[in-house]
Amino acid sequence: MHTEIISIGTELLLGKVNTNASYLSEKITGIGLNLIYETTVGDNKANMAEALRQVFRRAKVVFITGGLGPTFDDLTREVIAEVLDKKLVFSREAMQSVAAFFAKRGQEMPKKNEKQAYYIEGARLIPNEIGTAPGQIIELQKHQDFTAETIILLPGPQYEIEPMINKVVIPFLKEKYERGLTRLHVMHVAGMSESKVDEEIKEQVEIERKLEGGDLRFALVARPGVVDVVIIGSGKNELLIDGFINKAKRELKEKLGNNIFGENDESLPQVTGNLLGRKKMTLAIAESCTAGLLSKMITDVSGSSMYFKGAIIAYNNLVKKEVLGVSAESLAQQGAVSREVALEMARGVRKLCKSSIGIGITGIAGPGGGTPEKPVGLVYCALVSDQGEQCNEQHFAGNRRGIREKAAIYSLDMLRRFLL
Repeated sequence: MHTEIISIGTELLLGKVNTNASYLSEKITGIGLNLIYETTVGDNKANMAEALRQVFRRAKVVFITGGLGPTFDDLTREVIAEVLDKKLVFSREAMQSVAAFFAKRGQEMPKKNEKQAYYIEGARLIPNEIGTAPGQIIELQKHQDFTAETIILLPGPQYEIEPMINKVVIPFLKEKYERGLTRLHVMHVAGMSESKVDEEIKEQVEIERKLEGGDLRFALVARPGVVDVVIIGSGKNELLIDGFINKAKRELKEKLGNNIFGENDESLPQVTGNLLGRKKMTLAIAESCTAGLLSKMITDVSGSSMYFKGAIIAYNNLVKKEVLGVSAESLAQQGAVSREVALEMARGVRKLCKSSIGIGITGIAGPGGGTPEKPVGLVYCALVSDQGEQCNEQHFAGNRRGIREKAAIYSLDMLRRFLL
């Protein structure tokens, strides 16, 4: 079933990340609908109308997000009504819901929010449990100009969309359109480039494989320091699809081994934290070029206080010397970005925090500060424990943010491998 997504909002054309598209994509493919295109258009009537007409001519099912608010640039209802040649109808039920939203907060409803009580003629309203903009489901009966059969309007914020999708939209679509099942399973890989992962698995699994009773496909998604191997199983028999995916997982684990650190929603900080907890070990970190990014990743995990002692952001050499005990001789002879200083930072923070493990990171994140001998992207990651010491030299490519992120992820993966 040809399905498309239209995301409406000028902010999406100015750099704001479109989380709705990725969320909806997973939900749509999960019930067997075939997502073909995703379109983004700004808050402009003429551009919106043109985009809507194009998509309505191509797709059977259309998701539209954004532009259902009360402000001057929220135009979705009006433009869709115009394109479909339908009226906007006032809903007393929707009006009461919007008014109740403000009443619960002890506020008077602004006059402009009355706009949100109007829906497209013939549509079914989708209650919004969190915000003021209800969604809508429009079912078209063989429109002379359009292929579209079902149009689903949703507000912009993802946290408002999720309960609407799960409680109303997915059950509606499954009943009307479900042709089969699609399951996604993601294997997370660290310490390997995308091309290396591709090289390792190409003999083990084909890029697309037809199987009796279903279909199995693979995709690679590269993120800073991590490559995701996505397994996509499709068919009509749930047990058969699960069998396809489980076999593919076993093949990937045989080929990639400990480079696989987790699956699906598991994150590298979560997996590493679990290892620290199981081994009853604690961690302290001294960060220079990463400026606290690794510590943030670790403490984003709930319960990390059980194994994370603390961190020092030793951005200045004075802090490296007076707080962490890095020797003036090492700084003078080897420089702040060196193997010796990274190790001394790790030793110092471990001693200061009385932790089982100390990590030290120092490098040049750029864009300035590099030299021919020590270029931008050079990073030293050190780990110190009772079991010994190690320090790895890495050369990361990218901008300042990317180098920092890759350095933090590399250090976290180095810790994970040590714990294994």
